[in-house]
Amino acid sequence: MSRPARPQGLDDRLPRVGLATSAIGPEPSVACLAMLAGLTRWGWRVQHFRTRACLTAKEAVGQVTGMPGRHLDAWLMPPEVCRGLLARSGASAELSVVEGTFGQVQACTTTLCEHPGELRPVAEALDLPILAVVSCRGCDGESFHLPAIPDRADAVLLDEVPEPSRRLSGLVRLVELATGLPVVGAVEAMPEIREALERQPTGTPFDDDLIAALASGFLPYSDLPALDELARSRPFPGADPDCGWLGRGRRPFRVAYAQDEAFGGYFPDTLEALESLGADLVEFSPLRDEALPDGVNLVMIGCGVPDRHVDVLSANHSMIAALGEHVCLGRRIYSEGGGTAYLGRGMRIDGRFHRGAGILPFVAEFIADAPPPAPVSRRLLHDSWLGPRGTVVRGYRSQRWRLIPGLERFECPACFGTLTEEGDWFFHHHAVGSLIHLHLGALPEVVSAFAGPHRPSLKRPSARGRSRDRDDRESRDS
Repeated sequence: MSRPARPQGLDDRLPRVGLATSAIGPEPSVACLAMLAGLTRWGWRVQHFRTRACLTAKEAVGQVTGMPGRHLDAWLMPPEVCRGLLARSGASAELSVVEGTFGQVQACTTTLCEHPGELRPVAEALDLPILAVVSCRGCDGESFHLPAIPDRADAVLLDEVPEPSRRLSGLVRLVELATGLPVVGAVEAMPEIREALERQPTGTPFDDDLIAALASGFLPYSDLPALDELARSRPFPGADPDCGWLGRGRRPFRVAYAQDEAFGGYFPDTLEALESLGADLVEFSPLRDEALPDGVNLVMIGCGVPDRHVDVLSANHSMIAALGEHVCLGRRIYSEGGGTAYLGRGMRIDGRFHRGAGILPFVAEFIADAPPPAPVSRRLLHDSWLGPRGTVVRGYRSQRWRLIPGLERFECPACFGTLTEEGDWFFHHHAVGSLIHLHLGALPEVVSAFAGPHRPSLKRPSARGRSRDRDDRESRDS
């Protein structure tokens, strides 16, 4: 078997397939991991994309392919952004694999998206050839029925094939006669390997022997030239690989982002988007550090599990003072989810109050057994450095916290407030925090604001109703 030659210059046929898997299985699926492992062993660079944005990266893909996994999310990203992200991340790969389902999408957990997202809208945006994964479980019995195959399928990958050396040719004939679709590959049943994958703790590295077994369960039974032909069968729709935001600004600025056991939930493309705008990224730990890194223009505190580390966070008075000083000096903070809960006056967990950073005007109440994050749209009520009043953004709202607002004595109501009618997005001067996880790669105007100038302060329209001329002067000065 010879490796298909890749043309010089990618031209207009970016090699890509949509892998249609079961709606109830895990993601990445065993069939997908086996295909990724086999193609990587064969020498292909394979870029994997999920169809549901997830704050916690799936380490399995990176361990198998050596390339970090990406995601495309039709809720967060308009079609042109999906095309741009695939064009940019898939340009250096022999194949891009977009994994998802045509079935009923399952809810994700509060911290991990365990099941595949919806493939159909992403497939339409990218004009993907569809490779349908068909399970052959039970095909050695008398009552085996061919599972339903998506109408949009262009080819089939057989999965869970028992004794492929003896049964594969018959199964291929059966499927091709019944569906009229070519079978381009197969994955062995490998019950011991599948059981080992189920037992594998999340986030722990795969054993090399496990990856080798996955590759061996795919390579001998697959037609790589046919797979390559399928991947190149359609011209790629026009796309801006800069996704509408790369190259904007380019003004050097320094971003400190929280990364430790309590915080670290960022969409994979968020930090890359900021780097492309000229950001110098540096990590810090609200748990252990006593000060912010030097020369920081923007502090980011992503989602996480502050409820598990609340005593240590509350006791780190030096970091709380450093964050307060950062705001008082007119610099910016941006937070989401658990990071926003930490920036409030306090966190109430199991009826017990714990001190927060005291920057945003609310107490965050922890909700045990919360439902999974919900897709939402929000319209900004007031001007902010994130965008003018009326800016609409989409994201996933964490439901693990309830924000209970309130001002303390002598606090100026013009300097504090909420940015949304729903009360899940707050500000204090340049500090902005919400319960909504944004994908900055899908929000070119918002991500550009991270590098751009901002107003000297945030004020409620009610506090400046008779001062429109003054606001105009401030806007020109900024």
